[in-house]
Amino acid sequence: MDLTLLIAAFGGGLFAAAIGGVPSFIFTGLTVVAAILAGDFGAPAIGIVSFGSWFSPCVAFAGAVAAAGYAKKIGKLEVGGDIITPLAGLKDASVLLVGGIFGIIGYLLNFTVGSLIGANVFGSAAWTDTVALSVVISAILVRLLFTNSGLTGKTPAGVTRHYLPQGSDLIFTIVLGAGFGILVGGIVAAFGNMALAGSAEAAYLFSQMGGFAFGIAAVGLVFACMGLPFYGCHHIVLPAASTAIVVFSGTLSPVAAIIAAAITGILGALIGEFAGLTFNSYADSHIDPPACTIWVLQLINFSVLPLILPSIM
Repeated sequence: MDLTLLIAAFGGGLFAAAIGGVPSFIFTGLTVVAAILAGDFGAPAIGIVSFGSWFSPCVAFAGAVAAAGYAKKIGKLEVGGDIITPLAGLKDASVLLVGGIFGIIGYLLNFTVGSLIGANVFGSAAWTDTVALSVVISAILVRLLFTNSGLTGKTPAGVTRHYLPQGSDLIFTIVLGAGFGILVGGIVAAFGNMALAGSAEAAYLFSQMGGFAFGIAAVGLVFACMGLPFYGCHHIVLPAASTAIVVFSGTLSPVAAIIAAAITGILGALIGEFAGLTFNSYADSHIDPPACTIWVLQLINFSVLPLILPSIM
């Protein structure tokens, strides 16, 4: 563990609380895209800035989530699940301090589930998306510490609760998930074909398409902050691209990669809706549906699929 980055994580959580959870996440996406396109020069920034102490979602976004939940508890914020509003506007130092504390907690959680549990139990620190899993664990702690709504919220009497979209909304979710999966699967397959033809640059981009797709989706949330009905899709495109990379590497088939990505895209869309309706209906804090989705699907992509389809590239 890097103690310098651990200390800096306090500032990362505080910074994100000050500017808002989603705005901090947008910066995660911006820095990921920039670092990937910078190649070797940008590589250090991914681990230290994008997924390190400044903008890693388990540090920054999770810190902002905690600060919002705490602000609701002390009567400073109307909605504890508000992950957009910059909390510096509350002018309450304790709110920012909670963000900083949970920045440290998030950093420690990621180290624990990755370098300790992952390496010693699963044989690899990259057994799933440990950042996403840490975001979920941190948010559960926030829910239990700062709210009275329980893990899955309190359904009002007489209300019928659903855990998946109904009717045409379900069809929309499936179509959207499949379409987004086809998109990133096709891009991955195209770079894969170029890599097989001998392009080292394409091989690099092929390997980075999960992070790149994630970054593009994260940057797109700027439109949500503007009040537009933007559909957050990082929980769809990241796992779908990861699936496409594994399947193409194991089959060298663009068609197989695209089909697999479409399936993962559908699963991502459905799991995301399930997580949102399960954890955030009638609740006083935010448990992130995309993070719930990503760690589950990346567990499959990182620890299961490679055993079935080992790379032949």
